[in-house]
Amino acid sequence: MSKIKYYSELTKKLYDSKEELTKAEVALTKTKADRAERAKEVEKALKEANEASKKANKLLNEFVKDYGSFKTTIKDTDEDSYNLWSIFDKFFF
Repeated sequence: MSKIKYYSELTKKLYDSKEELTKAEVALTKTKADRAERAKEVEKALKEANEASKKANKLLNEFVKDYGSFKTTIKDTDEDSYNLWSIFDKFFF
């Protein structure tokens, strides 16, 4: 006699019991919800970084317009921090 299997439309897999199916679907739903929440955080951070970059560029352009040039020293003290000048990496490396 063959055993009944339960198919999940969400996971696209077969399960031996309704309990296993339900547990897998709940876990998948939670994973998707967690992913969506973290994606929102990333989108917010990228938007904030973009706004900060625009502000920095605006201030830099105004400074150069008023004083002719801008000189600074960039130290590589925190490799994990965002580097404004990294936008040029794709052109030179």
